[in-house]
Amino acid sequence: MGIRTKMTEDKYRLNETDTYVLNERAARADRLVEKWARVPEIGSGLKNMDEKKAQNLAILLENQVKHLSRLSETQYSNAFASTPENMIRLVRLAYPNSIRDKLFTEFAMETAKDSIKYIKPVYTSNAAINNHRNRIDSNTSFAGDVTYEDSEDMFPTEMAKGVIADSAANVTLTFTNAEWGASGVNLIDGYGVIYDTNGDVMAFQSRTGAWVVNTNSLCDFAAADVTGPVSGVYTVANSDHALYGKVYARYNSEVDTAGTYLGEVELVMTDYQFKVRPTTLGVSWTTLSELILDSTVGVSTEDTLMDAAGQEIKKALDFRAVNIAYQAAQTNGYAVLEFDAEAGAGTDDSYIATAQTITQIIERVGDVMYNDIKRGGVSRIVGGPAAVTYLRLVNGFTTKGAQPRIGGYQVGELLGVPVFKVPSDVLPDNRLLCVWKNENNEADVSVAFGTLVPFFSTGSLQRKNFYKEAGLASFGDWQVLNNKYFGMIDIVNIRGV
Repeated sequence: MGIRTKMTEDKYRLNETDTYVLNERAARADRLVEKWARVPEIGSGLKNMDEKKAQNLAILLENQVKHLSRLSETQYSNAFASTPENMIRLVRLAYPNSIRDKLFTEFAMETAKDSIKYIKPVYTSNAAINNHRNRIDSNTSFAGDVTYEDSEDMFPTEMAKGVIADSAANVTLTFTNAEWGASGVNLIDGYGVIYDTNGDVMAFQSRTGAWVVNTNSLCDFAAADVTGPVSGVYTVANSDHALYGKVYARYNSEVDTAGTYLGEVELVMTDYQFKVRPTTLGVSWTTLSELILDSTVGVSTEDTLMDAAGQEIKKALDFRAVNIAYQAAQTNGYAVLEFDAEAGAGTDDSYIATAQTITQIIERVGDVMYNDIKRGGVSRIVGGPAAVTYLRLVNGFTTKGAQPRIGGYQVGELLGVPVFKVPSDVLPDNRLLCVWKNENNEADVSVAFGTLVPFFSTGSLQRKNFYKEAGLASFGDWQVLNNKYFGMIDIVNIRGV
């Protein structure tokens, strides 16, 4: 394949069918928002919500109505007493108050075969260019490497990476590859750079070809000790190769007239199809309690219990979402960072003064992520009770966005980052889970959740011991899209814990 052909290939254009589907879905969702915004009570405040949240809620309300419309009048009576509208109200109240879509992506499914489409740029497999960027490491394949997750220091450029080896008392720096000539004939004199293991320049080659050493590095040789290249090999006399980190040289790429060594990146549309499964909850109550409430208080027992059960479903969905994220975070290879809350450590800082420095380690979590995948940071924090309560000591903490303390809830913001609290049986008491979520791309997140039917009821069943039972379920699925978007912090020595 010639270089002209490669230059004219349009691999960055999305599939027209996929683009059409995504746009059509958004248009349908907008029409549903307009529809439900006109419904009294249910549509109140719908247009004031975030656009994506409003679209998801409108789709879920529509799905709930479709489910209810398939029930007969008898099923209505058995399942929901005289008020099937309560199930619609549960959807309207529960889902906007869930923390799941604030931490991750909430995808409202229109059918049981819906899928979420997300794009990841991937290196194409080109053996000639692949081994160029890995002279020392054993891995020599681009295949399957996502670009923003590639930690290599070399990408397709005119810089060649040499192999450092020990030869008796000398060190050899070898540049022999088809890319720059089998005997290094395509190397350009005057661009060599040698780094030590600390990342400092040990020596560099001037435009005249002479070498200049850096006495402030680990350099243990003189400029005159560097000779070559001979057949693409430099030799450094009387030196210790263990001090060397990397060595680079520049080569002439003009000889590659066929584009053989041209690196490529293609955008891959990944399509994950949600597999609908239920999250269930069973409820029961006595006939006696039903009679007492109905006759003395004038409250429908079933309505009350269904409302409570709906809140339990909401809590269960939130807790399950955080638990899934916590499990994924433990598989990404990042170490759990530790913050010591106890004052002192050789300083006169007070307990409160020490708390102010936790923002540094939170930012450090983002740095670890950024160093690894070249993107990301901390845009959400969810933690156990003790850890989140400790964050209240930080001056930058505010109660902006605080929610009622039911299930998983938002307690406020720390320097503009939303902070959420969950029980210690979901996250350890003193642990913070830091999450990255790309606000500009709903698919560029750690976990995506799809919901088809928000609430499904079995209806009440009368038992011979005068107990009534009912079951509620929410139908949906989830998928971990990128477990690298997590980081964890343990806060130790919290007072009172």
